[in-house]
Amino acid sequence: MRLNANYVPSDNEIVTIRSLVRKREATLNDIERSTEELKQDLIELAERWEAQKREMNEHQALLSPIKRIPVDILTSIFLTLLEIEGASRRIQLSKSHPGVVISHVCQHRRAVSLSTKLLWRDLYIIIPSYCYFPTSGSEWNAKLALLVEMAQAWISRSDDCHLSLTVIDVGLEDEVRHDLGIGRDIYDTFFSEGTDIDKLVDVLLSSSPRWEALCLILMIPQTQLPYFPTARLIAPPRTTPILTNVKLLCSAEQLQDSPLSQRLITGPNLLSTSALRSLIIGSETLSRAHDIMRIPVVWSNLEHLDFGGSHSKISHPFDAVQALTLLKECTNLITCHLTLNRSATVPKNRDGSPILLPRLRKLVFLPVQCHLPKGFAQSLILPSLRELEVMRGYGECTPREHHESGLFEFCERFGSTLEDVTFCYRVLTQTALLRCLQCLPDITSLGLVASEIWRFISVGGMRTSQP
Repeated sequence: MRLNANYVPSDNEIVTIRSLVRKREATLNDIERSTEELKQDLIELAERWEAQKREMNEHQALLSPIKRIPVDILTSIFLTLLEIEGASRRIQLSKSHPGVVISHVCQHRRAVSLSTKLLWRDLYIIIPSYCYFPTSGSEWNAKLALLVEMAQAWISRSDDCHLSLTVIDVGLEDEVRHDLGIGRDIYDTFFSEGTDIDKLVDVLLSSSPRWEALCLILMIPQTQLPYFPTARLIAPPRTTPILTNVKLLCSAEQLQDSPLSQRLITGPNLLSTSALRSLIIGSETLSRAHDIMRIPVVWSNLEHLDFGGSHSKISHPFDAVQALTLLKECTNLITCHLTLNRSATVPKNRDGSPILLPRLRKLVFLPVQCHLPKGFAQSLILPSLRELEVMRGYGECTPREHHESGLFEFCERFGSTLEDVTFCYRVLTQTALLRCLQCLPDITSLGLVASEIWRFISVGGMRTSQP
């Protein structure tokens, strides 16, 4: 045969060629059929491989070390995860809570998660901004109903554990928050008809005997109203025998008298408990008509106190003289943060001997008028004081000489025991600053701050700030 040569076969050759073509065609059909059979065999082998691999993995998973971790160690892992997550963000009641996520892994993890009471002891609740437009009411109610359901679940799962409760009630949406006339109408409608906020508060109040820590953040305008549901948390109907930590950040604006402030000074309330050891009261929580000494706190039991000051427009703003009155009652303080709203010189002939606070280790002042008053340090005896911070307020700052400075008096009187000192150097002249530093022979940490904004630069073991 002369293939690929434009050869023209004869009639006899044509018959032979056709016979060859038929044979080749039959052979190709056989090969194609065999190929299809092999492909099918490969598919079946692949399926068998996948099935065998899946079964192997499932059996191998039974041998995984984590399957044999004792429940107590697994519980510790879960609690560590919660601690790590909580260090970087506030963990709200939601489906993304670590306890909920863990419970969705497998039946065993779910059983361990739900039986780990400490996973559910922290309730961080943000009440959604109250709806302004009627069309958004159903969505708002749905969010509240979900919060009620989750709060019930958390309280039930925590069993008899001590609870840490945070409630943030922001009030109306931002665009109408300051429109108080409209705001009151909206609130009146909510509260007169009854809402799931009442149900939520009822659920939380049912657990009040287990409260160990409470943080309550309330915004205007609801703090100006005679009644709003979250205010009931301030005076639970049941006792709070283990409540040791309270943080109140509430805005009473500059009202002469607010219902919220009235609740705080009218006992008994949650501040009356003898177990209270740590108290934080934010600025403007109390209205113009009330001072901190009217709150029914067992002051001698406190170990940690942070008072953000009073309204500057009241007749007697919180100053050094009032601070001394307060400190006189707080004989067991270990740490103390005070905002002084007015500069007032402590009288030299002030009644009584110096106030002894034998356990106080850390003292922080924020004088709004920039300067600590003279005579303040001389009224205190602080044998355990190790840390002192005096930050700059927002008033006019004129540097003072050492003999005019209350800050210098503190450094001079307590410098021998101080180890960690931070203060705004701009309230002192250069000479006064040098005199202050000479009074601090044993400090291991020094922070020199240019303004109320802390911007530290490390210099060896010391800290300074950028001007």
